[in-house]
Amino acid sequence: LEALQSLEMFKNLSVIKVAPVAGEDREAFALSYLKQRLHESLTPWRGNININLEVPCGNGDIRPLVRYLRLLSFYIHAMVLEQAASGSTSLDVYVKFDHATEVTTVTNMTNGKSTQLKPGSFQNLYPVKPLSLDFRASNTVIQLQNLHPNLQNPLELSQILEFYFSKTLAPAVILSQNEDLLHDLTTFLAQSKGVDGILDINPSSYKMMKSLYDPTDTPNLRDDILQILHGDGPTSKNSRFVAIELKCNSVDAQLQIREIIEDTPSMTAFSTEKSALYKDGLIFCVYIKGELTPEIESRASLII
Repeated sequence: LEALQSLEMFKNLSVIKVAPVAGEDREAFALSYLKQRLHESLTPWRGNININLEVPCGNGDIRPLVRYLRLLSFYIHAMVLEQAASGSTSLDVYVKFDHATEVTTVTNMTNGKSTQLKPGSFQNLYPVKPLSLDFRASNTVIQLQNLHPNLQNPLELSQILEFYFSKTLAPAVILSQNEDLLHDLTTFLAQSKGVDGILDINPSSYKMMKSLYDPTDTPNLRDDILQILHGDGPTSKNSRFVAIELKCNSVDAQLQIREIIEDTPSMTAFSTEKSALYKDGLIFCVYIKGELTPEIESRASLII
């Protein structure tokens, strides 16, 4: 810094320390973000939700906390739907984390009903008693099991698909070294109501997104997805969901898909609100040939 400040153009440089949200601010963020997620998912329901949140908010990187809260919102959402069906316009929820068992208990204080959640692979939260809200998730797993009787983790897969259809995961990412299994999964999802499919994409031969200097009409996966979501494509049915099959036959191919499957909006140079790719409603079914790289494994929702 001192060396740079000796130059005229850098003489006004100063050190700004950036630290993650911590302490009471982190707890306030957790509660605020959870309420925001519920407000977004429950529209147009306009009832009142009071939440008493007693969970560890952690330190440092806030992304694991955000993922935990998104998953937690799915189960509170289910409680609200049940409460709304009875005509109620308010709900009191108590969320308690047990450090000894690592079980999160979500209790509806209005009627005393509770749901216990246990941690699973890839930082997922699974109900101790299976919970099914969207028939498309269970139907897809049943169809898949008919073709693949030895399917691993069918209950976990069904729950991940529940997260996908509720737009809890943004995006959902399923990995497998069974090429036929991933192709069948993508095909069955694309046959579900409100879902469009993009099949057989090889990242080694098809661009994931345009670079700054590519012609505007350069074919690429990012634009293909946006065309479907915006209803601009030639065969698009203006779907709310898209299932994408990616075939990574090499380590280089895995590196090509890192950004597109990351759980942040996909932006390019000069992106606008419309051109940014928000990944709720997307699921990437990724075939991996050979060794799985840590970069891709860290972005996975489940391996089957």
